[in-house]
Amino acid sequence: MERDSVISRITTSFVAGTLFCLLATNSHAVDVSSARVHDLVTQRCAACHAVDGNSVVGFYPRLAGQNPEYLLQQLNMFKGSDGHPPLRHSPSMEPEVADLSEDDIRALASYYSAQVPKNSEPVAAATPALGQKVYTAGSEAGAPACIACHGANGAGVLGAFPRLAGQHPEYVETELRSYKEGRRGGKGKAMTTIGPLLSNDEIRAVAAYVSALKTP
Repeated sequence: MERDSVISRITTSFVAGTLFCLLATNSHAVDVSSARVHDLVTQRCAACHAVDGNSVVGFYPRLAGQNPEYLLQQLNMFKGSDGHPPLRHSPSMEPEVADLSEDDIRALASYYSAQVPKNSEPVAAATPALGQKVYTAGSEAGAPACIACHGANGAGVLGAFPRLAGQHPEYVETELRSYKEGRRGGKGKAMTTIGPLLSNDEIRAVAAYVSALKTP
């Protein structure tokens, strides 16, 4: 009961923070067709994420159709601000965003969120039932069901939780392991609490499950 209460408080705090980000995002007009966005996408982003955001390499996340507020948040975390170091570390992403302006970041988030996601090829999971169980009912150790935040079809919640549907299973598995092992996240973050409650088998299974989800 106490653990559920803690997770509930963390989730409520996270939603409030990201909704604030949503309001901030919508208060700025963004031109996603500008030459600057074109140059950034083709010269920096496309090598890993593809021009249309449907990356073909399993270790690079698919960005097409991702919630724009989530993309904005993550890009800002890679960049850092006000003299503070990045909150999320990546040897490949940090140099790419270091010189981006606030308008650049907003425009990139808007651009990739507007791209049409392609359905991925189904992954043959060793334990498909386990993946569905974790997603819809939670883990054996008490992690809450993924469906509670990311939705039945994996579309996430605009301004709060990211889209998981159709994401590369390799990427999802890597990030869940990072949460589990304390290499991603931070104190008070929902996934920082949830990650350690997932077994390696559960992580592998649920990563395969979300990759097969499709959204309209």
